[in-house]
Amino acid sequence: MEFISLLLFSDEGWGDELLRGLSVTLALAFATAPLALVLSFLLAWGKNARSPIARWLAFASTTVFRSLPELLTLVIIYYQLQVLIDWVVHLAFPNASISLNAFAAGVVALTLVFSALGSEVVRAAYQAVGRGQAEAAASLGLHRRQAFFLVVLPQMWRHCIPAFGNLWLILLKDTSLVSIIAVNDLVRYTNMAISTTKKPFFFYTVLALIYVALALLSGIGQALLERRTAPRGRGR
Repeated sequence: MEFISLLLFSDEGWGDELLRGLSVTLALAFATAPLALVLSFLLAWGKNARSPIARWLAFASTTVFRSLPELLTLVIIYYQLQVLIDWVVHLAFPNASISLNAFAAGVVALTLVFSALGSEVVRAAYQAVGRGQAEAAASLGLHRRQAFFLVVLPQMWRHCIPAFGNLWLILLKDTSLVSIIAVNDLVRYTNMAISTTKKPFFFYTVLALIYVALALLSGIGQALLERRTAPRGRGR
């Protein structure tokens, strides 16, 4: 009963705080995922662009953010991006100031990291589909944009989903890093509960079970997506 009381939604329990932290963790992941997905496609396009400058920028961005530890990227973005924003704003409006909150810094940092990883997924998926599909679509009179969205992209998704599913799980776990920049996520509230109750084993077990549950739900969602995108006659 003592342990159950620690998870109650009351003044003595930590259930409401953990739920609030879980909502922040999920909000951070769901805010990062679409941005990282879009940037992944842009970086993959840049790597195959005709412009050498675009190719160099895409490869440089991917190399840097794949090489740096996620924690280091987060700290750099949180402390140095604010300095850069202040410098740019003061050039145009000397008396104005814009503050970058910790949540936004977390979204930016995680987006940069996971778009760098995702760009390799997109590029590999495009290579798996092959140029022949685009050429076949062009022979049917489709423009390059139509060929990509109607012919190439649907086939790329089948190759992307497993890898992006793994990246999503890594993203869910890496959201815990934002606790070091004072974002009240699930890990931060768990540490608050531990410091107050002096029961680390119990709360870390609860935290682990929550992440396992998120992973299981994500796995179910990934399986449904794979079944939905599978060719007819397969995945049933």
